[in-house]
Amino acid sequence: MGSETDGRSRGNIPDTVDVLVICGAAGVGKRSTAHEVSRWLAADSMAHAVLDCDELDRIHPWPMPGLPPWEMARRNLAAVWANYADLGHHRLMLTGVFADLRQELPWIAEAVPAAAFTVVRLTAGLDVLRERVLRQRIRGRAEEQLQAAARQLEEIALSDPPGTLVVDTGGVGVREVADRVIALWPAVAPTGDVS
Repeated sequence: MGSETDGRSRGNIPDTVDVLVICGAAGVGKRSTAHEVSRWLAADSMAHAVLDCDELDRIHPWPMPGLPPWEMARRNLAAVWANYADLGHHRLMLTGVFADLRQELPWIAEAVPAAAFTVVRLTAGLDVLRERVLRQRIRGRAEEQLQAAARQLEEIALSDPPGTLVVDTGGVGVREVADRVIALWPAVAPTGDVS
């Protein structure tokens, strides 16, 4: 954790939380991109937190009977973010498939008060996704995973919230993808205010 202070918070509660949402279908490179962005921020001594929202509700049964499908993720995100915010953090990277982000941004905003969102959707062609899914070999479920990724590509593109930024990861190394994402996040972009 960095020790930076920038006058943006009263006590340990941030006035604004700069939230970068990296979304997209399975295999587009969300986790590897977030990891590379995090490395860049750490190298520049920029305090931040990273969470994989796809892991916030990995329970069975799911969804929980009687609760909205996002409720467990909302509760877990709120609990984890409260700890980070108490330490003075004001930058948060969230990754996840987010099949319909227009429906999901409200619960994320509820879990992370004062969030200012930058949404970046990663995309890639089906041939690229096939190669990546086959490389991952998820317990012999490659074809099932590829079909799911193809569905997600179409569904997610149709549900972009206004202002969504799109980065194609096909044929591009993760470092270059991360550079593009960093340039799109006003909270850390080299040409912007990086305090």
